[in-house]
Amino acid sequence: MSLQMTLGEVFAKSARKFPDRIAVGDPDRRLTYAVLNERVNRLANGLAGLGLRRGDRVATLSRNTTFLAESYLASLKLGLVNAPIVARATVEDYKGQLELSDPRALLFHSEYQEQVAALREFLPADIILACFGENPPSFARDYEELLRKASPAEVAGGVSEDDEAFLMFTGGTTGKSKGALLTHKNLLWNSLNFMIEAGFPQPGHVTVYPMQLYHVAGASRFLSYMHAGATFLLSPDFDPERFLRDIERERTNFALGNTAIWRMMLDAQRAGKHDTSSVKYILHGHSFLTPALRAELEQELFLNGQAYVLYALTESSPGVALLKPGDDPLHYSSLGRPFLSLDVRIGDPLSDQALPQGEVGQILVSGPTVTKGYFRNPESSREALKGGWLHTGDLGYYDERGYLYMSDRLKDMIKTGGINVYSAEVEDIIAQHPGVLEAAVIGVHHEKWGETIRAVVVPRPGAQVSEKEIIQHCTARLASHKKPTSVVFVESLPKGSFGGKILKNKLRELYGKA
Repeated sequence: MSLQMTLGEVFAKSARKFPDRIAVGDPDRRLTYAVLNERVNRLANGLAGLGLRRGDRVATLSRNTTFLAESYLASLKLGLVNAPIVARATVEDYKGQLELSDPRALLFHSEYQEQVAALREFLPADIILACFGENPPSFARDYEELLRKASPAEVAGGVSEDDEAFLMFTGGTTGKSKGALLTHKNLLWNSLNFMIEAGFPQPGHVTVYPMQLYHVAGASRFLSYMHAGATFLLSPDFDPERFLRDIERERTNFALGNTAIWRMMLDAQRAGKHDTSSVKYILHGHSFLTPALRAELEQELFLNGQAYVLYALTESSPGVALLKPGDDPLHYSSLGRPFLSLDVRIGDPLSDQALPQGEVGQILVSGPTVTKGYFRNPESSREALKGGWLHTGDLGYYDERGYLYMSDRLKDMIKTGGINVYSAEVEDIIAQHPGVLEAAVIGVHHEKWGETIRAVVVPRPGAQVSEKEIIQHCTARLASHKKPTSVVFVESLPKGSFGGKILKNKLRELYGKA
């Protein structure tokens, strides 16, 4: 007999174990596990009464609210596939995501009713529209009325761990979005990886989460808290001062961020001290963590916290590797070791043949967190999962102690004079200059060398830094072919949501002309 676990079942178990504990909250309300479970059951039964069945897709359009959390869990209990629309986008973007996901229903917050009204002529005539929040429009069902009329009984959905749970949009920064299909099993293993290897979340842990749940990072974190019987409090968006106040008031154990977010929080903390002593776990993403920033996090921002570094991908639900406190890689730019359930190897970019330790190749991932493919996109699925390995598009290597490093995106690698130059190494050296806040490098066309290196630099506030100074700094620390030949100074670097990954395609568009 095989043990089947689904995301809806593990949440229902937490509700039975911790009925009076706060499960989710937002600025307007808080729900215990018992109350949340009843509302989730009512929504699931209400959606079933409207004709939705296992395998149907349900799109959601909302900022962070408890309603969105309910809609995720209800869909999972019923065996529906959540397709969270990226809410910070345009109506045209919404059209593209709805066209890609082809949902049977759209659940949306009332603050988006104008956008949904504009989409109606594009949407199928039989799509189910339901609105939560205040003053729902007449063209949509009232969410609360749907719940009131439905049964609070547990749902008998017949869901399997191999059923699809989420369709997550990915790849929008490099072209047309794709929809990565993540199963119940994928996301449960991601949760277990963190619980076992990192020790969080645990029953009773509390976090305030200001990043959006329509991203895989937020959705997976929320589900892991429901798995553990912990408390997940939602903030509508990221504001550093409010985030610090929330941490102090709620006595949260966990904080998630990236370099840009930490910089804003450090500035806010220096302006007015908040008690952040409750934070034990600091999770850093989107890049490696420099010793200087680690020291600021652990000595100024979260005095009782220890920093972890995460390497993650949407297609891996998302965790791939983790650098833990006490780990001892050969260089601080390591992203740690793979999670226990995953095999991660370095493959030749052309043949996929495994490369020896120390050689740079494409990072390939295999294991139970890896996506089953892209929705209605067999060609991209075959390419991404060739040979049973997820082809990440990231270049990296292992050191002799078994720690993983990322050198570059495959598409961002610079080739000058026939020699490969990896962005991470050059950017790390530039960032060590005392006058530099952030830096990124791109390749620009060169008639003799094919490409040459251009640095795009954000100076520290008040610093006076010249192009000559940056080039000389690199000349003293890098091989000649790796140093920038030109420098552009800017106020900020283009990034994804919440100061995430630097958008190199945008940098090339803005500054890539020779």
